[in-house]
This record gives sequence, structure tokens and C-alpha cells, in this order.
Amino acid sequence: MKILVIANMFPSKKYPSYGIFVKNHVQLLKSATDDIDTITMKKEVSRLKKLWRYLIFYFRIFFTLVFRKYDLVYLHYASHSSLPIIWAKFLNRDINLVVNLHGSDVFPENAFQERLQKWVTRLLKQANHVVVPSDYFKETVVERYHLASERVLISPSGGVNRDLFAPREIDKDEAVFRVGYVGRIDIDKGWDDALHGFAEFKQQSNRAVELLMIGSGKENQQKEALIQTLGIQADVRCYDLLPQEELVGLYNEMDVFVFPSRRKGESLGLVGIEAMACGVPVIGSAIAGIKGYLVEGENGYFTEVGNAHSIAEKLLQFQAHSKVEKQQFKHNAFSSATPYDKLQVQKDMVNMLAVLVK
Repeated sequence: MKILVIANMFPSKKYPSYGIFVKNHVQLLKSATDDIDTITMKKEVSRLKKLWRYLIFYFRIFFTLVFRKYDLVYLHYASHSSLPIIWAKFLNRDINLVVNLHGSDVFPENAFQERLQKWVTRLLKQANHVVVPSDYFKETVVERYHLASERVLISPSGGVNRDLFAPREIDKDEAVFRVGYVGRIDIDKGWDDALHGFAEFKQQSNRAVELLMIGSGKENQQKEALIQTLGIQADVRCYDLLPQEELVGLYNEMDVFVFPSRRKGESLGLVGIEAMACGVPVIGSAIAGIKGYLVEGENGYFTEVGNAHSIAEKLLQFQAHSKVEKQQFKHNAFSSATPYDKLQVQKDMVNMLAVLVK
């Protein structure tokens, strides 16, 4: 079985978390076949260099699809890669195309992505199958693009490596209650709600508290300014996006994880599952894919979307639990990550390939 994977996101040494799920997915596919080619892009900040890389990316896609034969062409992120594939399929209609949709493919985050929607729609009509990360996203995609339900399959973004993301014994000050946030510092990711909620929580808490904030993005300067404005600079530890091997240790420092996304395009929310795999309960927005694994009062709590006061309330509610009750939350969180185990997802993906290559 010969497979081509196409993605405009892939990790690099400088940006190790950028498109990590694509890298993990390629590793999953390798359990089914060693004959895998990739056409990928790594993150580039310079606009001129990014444009040049996209031109090369598009030419590679087009000429590879026209002149080489694959049993399966697997595309991650439809919006930015649709044009050369549509052109290639015009010349080679035998391309067996599978499109793996992610959040911004369906819920554009800017005007440019909005303009790309017509090409996404056209590409999905030509795809043999569509893969999405959650039940929530399947329902959304079937309704929005008028696709037959049987053409849309579910696979949770490569799953979570539970040999890596797991509870660990670490040396930490138990007197400090630690809240964690992992995610991009971008619009509607809720980083600002996390800071406002934590600041309110700190004022009302009867214990020493700390916020671990891991991530970077376009709104880094606003984040730093808000931390100063709220007067919590001594209580917040900030990190850029980290390799998964380093991230695990920080998850294990957390008593609870906050996932305050305001995005309908939160197709799964893998960071919440990573936290749970480490035995960390989640306080998350009642939105999108997060609702697929967060169970109120069992492995965490829901908050109102965009409501920082709601975050503070749920942090106080969780902190007030006894040690035994918190331990039960941790146990439930750990168990909730089981269906997303990388090995199980790998097994399901191998079975799915039998359907995809028909």
C-alpha cells in the first residue's frame, strides 16, 4: 500500500509543537505500511519566505499527483492545500483522496480563510472520504457541506501517547495549588479568560496558587500586558510551546487544567486529553469537541464560554474538594483518556485504511 500524506503544518526544531499531530499521524500510518511519502511545510514567520515556500509546496503537490500513483492520498488541512489538488484531480481523476478536516477548515479564523471556503467545499465534493476528529465535528461537517454521513469517518487526531503522557512522581511544593493552561496565545483561545479567571480565583483562595501558562502566538504582547495589569506576574510562570517530552513534566505539576476556548472550531481539544492522561482534571468551556470527553462533576467541570468569573467559580469549587474527592477526579480523568490511547487509535486507523483504499 503506497500512501502520500500532504500537510502545510509539520514540526521543526524551532517550532517542535507546530503540526505535531500530523507527525504523530504519519507514525500511525507507518504501522500499516512503510511505503509513505510526505509533502509538508514547516512554520515560516517571514511573509516573503512563506509565500515562496507555498509556491514550492503547491508545485510539489500538483506534479506529484499528476505523475505518480498512490493507493491513497491523505490530506491534512483542506483550506490551504485545496487548489493544487483540485487542479491535479482535473487531470487525474483516479486519485483516491481522503481529506482530514481540522478546526479552521470549517470555521475560518480570518477573512482569507473565509475566501478559501469555496475551494474547501469543492474539494470535499471530490474527496472519496473525509476524516474528522470527533462526533461533534462529524455532525457539523455533514450538515455544513451536505455530505453523506457514511463518507465521513472519525479518528481523533493521532490520539495520545499514554506511555509519554502519564502520571509521574515529581518533586513539587504541595502547599501551592497549580492551575495549568496549554495552547496558542491567539484570538478566541481563551488565554485572556484564563488570566482573568485565575486572578479572581487568587483573590478568593485561602492557599498559595500559581498558573502555569504554556504557549505562544500572535497575542503574546497582549498576554504580558494583561499579566502586568492584573498584578499577577509573581504568580504566573510562562513558557513558549514546548516539545511533548518537556510538556509532560509540567502537566504533572498541575492540580487542574483550564481549557477556556471560545472557538466552535475546537474540533477535539487534544491538550485536554493529554492533561487527563496525566491524571489532571479539566475545567473547560462547554463548547465543541471538549463536550465529547469532559463529564461534569466526574473528570472536571464545564464553564460558560467566555466567562472568566465562571472559571474562577469552578476553580474554587474544585479546590474546596477533599483530598479523597480530588483523587477520584484524577482517577476519572486518567480513565477518560483511555479511548484516545495512541495504540487504540492506531489499531482503528489500520482497520479504517481497509475502507479508505477500496
